[in-house]
Amino acid sequence: MNKRAKHSKLRNFLLISLVSLLITGCNKGEKNIIPDVPTDFVIDLNDPRFIDLNAIGNSVIVGSSYWGSVSAGYNNHGIIVYRAGQDEFYAFDRTCTFEEQLNEAVNIDSLRTLTAKCPNCGSVYVLPSLAYPEKDGPAVYPLKQYYAEYSSNTVWVHN
Repeated sequence: MNKRAKHSKLRNFLLISLVSLLITGCNKGEKNIIPDVPTDFVIDLNDPRFIDLNAIGNSVIVGSSYWGSVSAGYNNHGIIVYRAGQDEFYAFDRTCTFEEQLNEAVNIDSLRTLTAKCPNCGSVYVLPSLAYPEKDGPAVYPLKQYYAEYSSNTVWVHN
């Protein structure tokens, strides 16, 4: 085998290794540690319970008392629905992603309405940033996100 063929094989091996490493490294932030639960409900923005969602930047918490278990999120913690724009809504499970036992629900921070905070570990999740946690807290993964589709004054939340 000549020298040129050896270098070519080595180069190909290194290239494949680098690409594999980059792909695996990029998926770390996508880890979903909150188990999937069936989620499927519709919010009518004319409903007085959701009047806060008529203003951009506001959010509400939806629990099992609304549509039963399909609106409760993981472990019945509830789901935060956040209005990011005129036609743009996001829905996040309230389960803190830092706690291994998955037993703590975040609350909408009343002082900083664009964030949700875990009362146990202190992690702060920034809702306009797809609920990624602030860098100085213990959580590294964002809140679990559900689909939120807006159409004619209703928001359909589902997975």
